[in-house]
Amino acid sequence: METPYACYLRLTDLLDLQQPRSPHEQSAQWADERFFITVHQSAEVLVSQALVDLRSASRQARSGEEAEAATALRRATAVVAALETHLALLDHLAPESFASFRPLLDNASGAQSSQFIELFRQIAAPDCLPRQTAVPVDGVGTDEAASAKAAGELQALRAAVIRWQTRHLLLVERMIGDQAGTDGTSGLAYLRSRIDLPPHT
Repeated sequence: METPYACYLRLTDLLDLQQPRSPHEQSAQWADERFFITVHQSAEVLVSQALVDLRSASRQARSGEEAEAATALRRATAVVAALETHLALLDHLAPESFASFRPLLDNASGAQSSQFIELFRQIAAPDCLPRQTAVPVDGVGTDEAASAKAAGELQALRAAVIRWQTRHLLLVERMIGDQAGTDGTSGLAYLRSRIDLPPHT
């Protein structure tokens, strides 16, 4: 019988999601692929939370709740910072080990992650938050201070995402060098092109 803890977190379902394509008999390759899957699945869970907080920040800013928006943005930034650290886990996967199961990915690629695409799109948008929050007005009142704080938190989030992208680029360089991406992209060149966010006002 499951404990209340396991039921609440739906651990049976969660721990059944790691399904390597490597034959179980190839124990080392199977374990390496499971590790790869686990790292990517947990990253997707984390980025889903960053998106929840980013959407909350946008709603709160539209309602004039700049202080609450700043708090939500700060949590989103903390999640993205955790995602950057999270990439260090893949330093424990040797390039030759990844190469052994990489063909099993077919054309699956992290570049296809709808959540990461949405995160990059939202933080690059100049109107990520309403104008009165994104561009604080002059003055020293409480509203202006809260607005400035939210704007600062948004800039911190953008910086955290760029750090993640840079760390990811270095990881991919170590793992596959100048090889093409699994979904047919140019690999490193494609990732480099994605790092510089569009100018925003």
